[in-house]
Amino acid sequence: MSVFDMDIGQKAKIVDIHAPSDLKLRLHSLGLVKGVDIEAREFALGKKNVELLVDDTLVGLRETEMKMIEIIND
Repeated sequence: MSVFDMDIGQKAKIVDIHAPSDLKLRLHSLGLVKGVDIEAREFALGKKNVELLVDDTLVGLRETEMKMIEIIND
């Protein structure tokens, strides 16, 4: 399951990030690392973008980035 499959208000834990190293480093700098808890706050029309709550910080991701982040339900 990926972030793309989440619903608004759903909480989950990041299991793995399947991305190229440069993108993975950017996601890590935003606090998106293995084991961290996230919550889907809002999706744009058509799920093209998402607003995630990560450790009291709101992070915005594109659809392609959402599909690279593997999660499990919290």
